Amino acid sequence: MSRPTKIRKQLSIEQVQRWVITFLVTAVSLFPLGALVAVGHTIDDNGRTSDATILLCVMAVIGILALIVIRLVHRVPPLSPWVLCGALPAIAAAFVVL
Repeated sequence: MSRPTKIRKQLSIEQVQRWVITFLVTAVSLFPLGALVAVGHTIDDNGRTSDATILLCVMAVIGILALIVIRLVHRVPPLSPWVLCGALPAIAAAFVVL
């Protein structure tokens, strides 16, 4: 009886480095997004809705820029309709904050 062989894809050092950078960019961009949600909620409670809206716009820009950087790290064209998914955390936060 023959043993089944597993085919494993070997990642090069460069591919691993790209994925590590991707996770770092994701972590670094998500931390301020969470903090901005908390600050926006506090600001909105003080009656400063316009300031909270500005923070939500900043969140959307940070999310979009993070996805552009990730696409650049993986050497794909930076501008794509998928980049707009970076604004999804800000849209979700809008339901919490406003």
